[in-house]
Formats: sequence, C-alpha cells, structure tokens
Amino acid sequence: MRADHVFRGGPVITCDTAQPAVEAVAVLRNKIVAAGSVDEINELVGPDTVVHELDGRCLIPGLNDNHTHPMMFGQSLGQIDATPAALPRLADVKDAFRAAAEQNGHGGWLVGRGYDDTRLDVRRHPTARDLDEATGDRPAWLVRTCGHLAVANTAALRLAGITATTADPQGGQVDRDEHGVATGLLRENAMRLVSKVLPKPGVADHKRFLLEAGKKFLAWGVTSIFEARLDSSVMMSAYQELHRERELPNRVSLMMLIDPTLDDLVSLGLKTGFGDEWLRIGPAKVFQDGSGGGRTAAMSVPYPDQPENCGITIYSQDELNERFVKANRAGFQMTAHAIGDRAISMILTAYETALADTPRQNHRSRIEHCGLCTPEILDRMVRLGVMAAPQASFIYYLGDSYRRNFTPEQLAMSYPLKSWLDAGIPFSLSTDVPVVSANPMINLRSAVTRLTQDGELMGGNQAIGIEDALHAYTIAGAWGTFEEVIKGSITTGKLADLVILDRDPRDVRGQDLSQVQAELTMLDGEVVYTR
Repeated sequence: MRADHVFRGGPVITCDTAQPAVEAVAVLRNKIVAAGSVDEINELVGPDTVVHELDGRCLIPGLNDNHTHPMMFGQSLGQIDATPAALPRLADVKDAFRAAAEQNGHGGWLVGRGYDDTRLDVRRHPTARDLDEATGDRPAWLVRTCGHLAVANTAALRLAGITATTADPQGGQVDRDEHGVATGLLRENAMRLVSKVLPKPGVADHKRFLLEAGKKFLAWGVTSIFEARLDSSVMMSAYQELHRERELPNRVSLMMLIDPTLDDLVSLGLKTGFGDEWLRIGPAKVFQDGSGGGRTAAMSVPYPDQPENCGITIYSQDELNERFVKANRAGFQMTAHAIGDRAISMILTAYETALADTPRQNHRSRIEHCGLCTPEILDRMVRLGVMAAPQASFIYYLGDSYRRNFTPEQLAMSYPLKSWLDAGIPFSLSTDVPVVSANPMINLRSAVTRLTQDGELMGGNQAIGIEDALHAYTIAGAWGTFEEVIKGSITTGKLADLVILDRDPRDVRGQDLSQVQAELTMLDGEVVYTR
C-alpha cells in the first residue's frame, strides 16, 4: 500500500486520548490509513505520494464549528457590515445605509447586520428615525449582532403593518416611545413582523450563500459545521442540491426547528442520524430565549437597573414539555437555544419530562449556548446526561456588554467551561456565526484567556487549557452529532479531514492565539485550501 498524502516533520495533535502523540500521518483516498512514527509512515511513501513537510508547523484534525448559521453568514457577506469594527459610530451606520441607497438606486430593501448598541458611540440602539435620515422612503432593516433584536425604519414598519395598536406577539416585544409609537426596535419574535415581508431568497441564492460561507470556513480550517436553524423547504433544497452535485463545501449536520418542521419530518418517519458523512439530520430544536448582550436572555432575577426586565421566554413550560415529548418519541436528539438560567432550567425540565415519558440511553441532548449557569443547573445536566454547545468567542466579542448586564457572581458561572470539564459534562465549541466571527482562533483564545475586547476578564475562573479547547473543537463536536467513530480526531480509519497550522498552538501565549493561521485544509482526502 502506498499513501496518497503523508504529513511529517512537525508536531501532530491527534485529539485521540488513546494515541495522543504521533510523528506522522498517512492518507489514502478519503481516510487516514496510518498514524505513527516517521519510520512507519515513510514505508508508505511511493513515487506518487504527496509529502507535506510540516517543517515545525502543526497538524490537527479538521475543526468542527458545532453551532453556525452558514446561510445567514453567506448572505451577510453581501449586506451592509454594521459590526463595531466596521461602523463604530451611529453616523457611520447612517453613512453606510446612505451609500447603499445611492449604489442601489433602483429601490428595494436595504439590509445591514452586526451593530452592537453597547459599542456604538451613542451607547443606544439606532431608531427608525435614525435610519430614515439615511434611507428616506426605502425600507431598511438593521439586525443587531446577536440576531435577536433588529431596527426597522418607518417604511419597513409601514410595510409590516406595525402601528400604535399592534400587539406584542408571544415571545416578542415592539419597543415604543412615551406616546406609544414604535421606535423601530423589535425584540425576539416581534422581528418576524418585518422578516415575513422581506424578500425571500430562492434555492439558487441559498446555494450561493452556502458556497461563499464555505470558502471562509475552509480558510479557517473548519471542515464540519452545524446548521443551527433549518426551518424551510428552500433551505433543505439548497443543501440537498449541493450534496447531490457533490459541491457541499463542508460536512453539515442540520438542526430541525420543531416549529414548523417537526410534524412533517415525523410523518415521513425521519429522525436524527438520517443521511451520510456529508449531510445528515441532527436534533429537533426550539428557541427559548434571546441574548445576554441584548438583555432578552431569560433570567431568574432582573437585569441591573431594569427591575421589570427578566428577559423573554418564547414558550411556556407546558408548551416546551409537549414539543420535546413529541420529538423524543419520534427518535430525535433534543436541543434548544437557551442562554439565561431561567431558560436553561425550563429546557432541562422539558428534557426530564420527555425522557421520563420515553426513556432513551445515550440520547446526547444538547443545550445551545447554555450561557448563564448555576450549580443546580450543572447538577441537573450531569444527572440527565446533557451536553453544552457554547461559544467561547462570545466572551471576546460580547463580553464587555455581559460585564455590564450581569453580576460578578453570574459571570463566574457564565459559559462555564472549567466547571463543565470538572463535572464531566461534555461540551463542544462553536461561534454562532454571523453573530460573531467564525475565526476559530478567537474562540480558542477566549476559552484559554477569558479576555474581552477591552482586555477585561469575564469569569476568569472558567478558563481551560489549549488541549482541552482543541478537544472541544474537534472530537467533542463529532460526539455531539453521534459521529465520533468517523471523524473528530487523527485516528487510523477516520475521515481524512486535516489542518496544518502555521505554528503549534500549545507553544503560543494565550493572548496570541488569535494570530495562529491555517495554512492548509484537507477535506475528505482532498486539499481544499492553501494560504
């Protein structure tokens, strides 16, 4: 046997506890066929073998971003970039919308994403009136970085039929001024009032979004992703067509929203695990609360300086129980978006109810984000066997707003990686892109240092080591999708998804991890990116 590719001459991080250290790796077709000493692997080198001399660079498994929105990410690349790095002042936001209106003179919607009121110079949300100054009578829509709040201008509010008499929808809020007039800010489910009148991309558009996002993921060494919100036939068709055409840029698992997709899936007999190593159906999901930075995460106590605000819950406990009993009976892994401690506790109660109704071994129920925990929550997660799917990079990008929104005691149990590790609670790492950047090195930096953009510590007691962070970004993510047997580590027989980093992250100071770069990405035995 002769290998197609051999990697040697540098450190190898296998993320395989049974074989943590090897010197070289061989690939044949789309599988890792050997991992061992240089002498052993050299015997597999033939005249046609491509030898990748690491020259001190580091080989790791392909990274697994275990919670993303790739279609939104790809779409956002063509929208107004309203992130604080791009538009730090409200005047900059207005200028960007004004320029977009002038560039796109034939009318239609103007859409931006990424503003953060806590980092804007005015330290407040933009309003409909602010956007009107730049857009006139063109409908405009500006989504906050978290994706749980957005601002509509007057034309967009009019198209959505939002007036002074419009009632708040369940699980949502229309912000109003002292006269009862909508300010333009919509929270949680109230955003749907506008989103339902936005132009809807077709299948071809969604395919383009996925391909554009995929290029970015591969350049960062991310070979597997988790689509965190599959809720339409158009989205499913885009994934299926790219899969059939063999053009999927990454391996994908799909979270199926219980509302509105679950009944259709159950009627067809589909469940978690259907598919292959490129595209598969994952868990059934609900959204239960909002964001910590936007103060809509459902908390058991009020937010500082807002004694009436404990966040927003989407479903009642009975509604959650009903949905997860149905999902669990149908054979679905269960998951939910929950950031605040009240939301997390409600989800755990729903899981407990569902598993009492239909007991399942190895169910691997998940909580997406799982942001603000308590010791009681950790005890319940251990008892129920629930994993967490947090975003350490929230600490860097959103941590300064968290430091304003939560007490030091709450922050000490926020995204508690070390506490989960000590308790034996499995957790993966992910970015929730486009909420924040999909750059995995920011994620690793955040897990190791717990430093915000302003250089402040956010729950420094929850920092973990780089090897534990890499484990969460690789094999733990595969475990979270029941795929640890086929990917997630550099192990003989597993899929050849590999990344060469320009240096060994174990030798890099935590604050400098963001400077580490992927130099080569291999997916399914093929080199798909080189820097």
